[in-house]
Amino acid sequence: MDGLELLQAIINGLVYGSVYAIIAQGFYITYITTKTLNFGQGDFVMVGALIGITVFGAVTSSGLGLLLAFLISLITVIAILGAAGWGLEQTAIKPLRGFHSIGWILSTVAVAMIARNVAMLIWGRDVMAAPSPFGKKVIDFGILRMLPHEIFVLISGFAIMGFLYFFLKKSILGKALEAVAFNKDAASLMGINPRLMAGLAFVISGALAGIGGIMVGPLVQPGAFMGVSLGLKAFAAAIIGGIDSPVGIFVGGLLLGVLEGIFAIFSTSLKDAASFVLILAILAFMPNGLFGKSVREKF
Repeated sequence: MDGLELLQAIINGLVYGSVYAIIAQGFYITYITTKTLNFGQGDFVMVGALIGITVFGAVTSSGLGLLLAFLISLITVIAILGAAGWGLEQTAIKPLRGFHSIGWILSTVAVAMIARNVAMLIWGRDVMAAPSPFGKKVIDFGILRMLPHEIFVLISGFAIMGFLYFFLKKSILGKALEAVAFNKDAASLMGINPRLMAGLAFVISGALAGIGGIMVGPLVQPGAFMGVSLGLKAFAAAIIGGIDSPVGIFVGGLLLGVLEGIFAIFSTSLKDAASFVLILAILAFMPNGLFGKSVREKF
């Protein structure tokens, strides 16, 4: 392994890691607000990718440009997956949380399985090709080579992270979400509706999954089963970075992507093991993740 090969692996890892981080931010939003997670997040990504392909193809066949088609498909996917996130919270999370049950875990898994089977009925079992509006011509920077879509994904990953951080810290809705996360009862006394914030959290989570599907689609071969691996890696990124820290999740996603890229140099079969290796190595010394908050348990 020479230096150029290692650098290429690191850059490729950062590209995929930024996608993992974006998807994992959906876990963070729902966890801080409702202490629940959508374990079907990966399948939401899959649905977003497949819907994006369909819309992109329909728009381009009508004669509109590639960039406009990409924008329309992105907006459509965000709207559909945001609505799906709200529907998930209303039907699979809210009824069971009222009974102080953890049955919502299996209910989100059930929704994921339903989404996967519906996807197979609509798009079939075969993988599909997701075109990129930026073309497939490789850009040679001398010391490394990248596809235009990879550059777009890398830049977008940092931009989305910055926007999300600004939204949570500066916007009224973001502050309301954090208020509910800090103290639901106190937030209610201040006029904030925790139930509305819970629904909003899942809308954002679903939208982030859809964005992740649009971004990762041209880099992989989208199909009905692509969400299982992506959801697992996004969850790994959340655990590695600290599920209650958005910055930690982003760092965790990048670390996971880079480790995968380095593992792939030696053996592609070891690539998927990278997430588990990193989880074991970090949690052995930092049980709350790299940036997670330590909480003293009461017995």
